[in-house]
Amino acid sequence: MAIKESRQLVLPLQTVLGAVVQFERRAHGTWPRGHVVQAEFVRGSTPDAGLDVAVLTPDERVIEWRHFSIRELAAAIIDFCRSARIPLPYAGDKSLTITDQGAAFTIETMVDVAPPLGVDTDLSGRPLRYARGYEPHALHPVSRTQSRV
Repeated sequence: MAIKESRQLVLPLQTVLGAVVQFERRAHGTWPRGHVVQAEFVRGSTPDAGLDVAVLTPDERVIEWRHFSIRELAAAIIDFCRSARIPLPYAGDKSLTITDQGAAFTIETMVDVAPPLGVDTDLSGRPLRYARGYEPHALHPVSRTQSRV
């Protein structure tokens, strides 16, 4: 038996911005030091979509803009989820899209589950015995034209 699991995490702008800052500082990335002045999601085609961030430098003279692509945002969100102990399956197909509500992180997996086995013994291994009227075949509804005694 196969089960398809779909999970979607919608992260608002503030959460995504925190995840990006945390990821860049952990990875010793090119995040400029200073205060974030402005951040906004960029929607559109894949190369253009992402997050634009304006940072005021520590000397408060220059505003630097930095664009984070969808790939960088996905890496930051996965790192954020792992540090926050939000379970994510390793084998799932992951995708990230920018929506009106925020960054929608979608995970889809296929899980194979063995069909339930027929139980013919109890926990001790002895064959199951039913009281009269409680046999498995007695649990099926009887039609109106039949009667059982």
